[in-house]
Amino acid sequence: MFERLFGRLLIVAAVLPTLVIVVPASAVEMTFYGNQHFKFVSDEGKVILINPWVKGNKDAPMTLDSYKKGDVDLILTTAGHGDDQGNAVEIAARTGATIFTVAELGGWMQSQIEKYGGSKKQIYRGAIGGRYKVGNVTVQLIQAAHGTGISTGRKDHPARYYGGPASGSVITFESGLVVLMAGSTGLSMELRLFGMRFQPHVALLPIAGRFMMHPDDAAFAAKLLMTDNPNLKTVVPQHFRVKGRPAWMGTPAEFEAEIKKLGIKVNVLSPVVGKTYTLTK
Repeated sequence: MFERLFGRLLIVAAVLPTLVIVVPASAVEMTFYGNQHFKFVSDEGKVILINPWVKGNKDAPMTLDSYKKGDVDLILTTAGHGDDQGNAVEIAARTGATIFTVAELGGWMQSQIEKYGGSKKQIYRGAIGGRYKVGNVTVQLIQAAHGTGISTGRKDHPARYYGGPASGSVITFESGLVVLMAGSTGLSMELRLFGMRFQPHVALLPIAGRFMMHPDDAAFAAKLLMTDNPNLKTVVPQHFRVKGRPAWMGTPAEFEAEIKKLGIKVNVLSPVVGKTYTLTK
């Protein structure tokens, strides 16, 4: 009986067509919402916000009411300035997301989040070099040459609260794609180190000028990031505005022109507000 059944199974297996399972290629989605406000959706669907400035950001296509419970998994903030940390605390309270930031800025956030219905446990404090993992995505904080004072918002106490060192971040996604967010930094040789150490495929570089790198410095930063790093293929200008742009602020077009002057072989992705882009290695 067993032999007859086994023989039939062999015959059936022989005549069946080969089953081909198609697995979609992993990819990371990136959406730009003005200034330094970015949303990333990882290969496995983890939602990460960087510097989510909504109130006062004329380019932001959403309001705080747009955010609901479970919408966001992780928020990264690079400094304590209003256009850097933005509305991270309110959004974390609304969504249940974790905020990963430097200890001093995180301490201030812990003093604020309960006002909005959130919990101090949602703030994961670290320091330069510190890491945090959400799902299979790893984030590491890196240094940035920038200030990070936090405005108290009080007319009777105009002094700024010390927010610790400014930072950037290196995000390693599930597929191995590495995105470097430089923050609001000035030009420094540390960018060369970051290229050598982290081997990013994509770099988000500030171009505003005046308080950080101008477009020509940002282009040179891209060159530094290519040191011993064959992976860098895409650079994204950030920290610029479309509506209400100050006269001193750099533009993506100026940045791209500076990249061409240096003869760097990278793709310049000039993000359009509200448009989603697919990033791959």
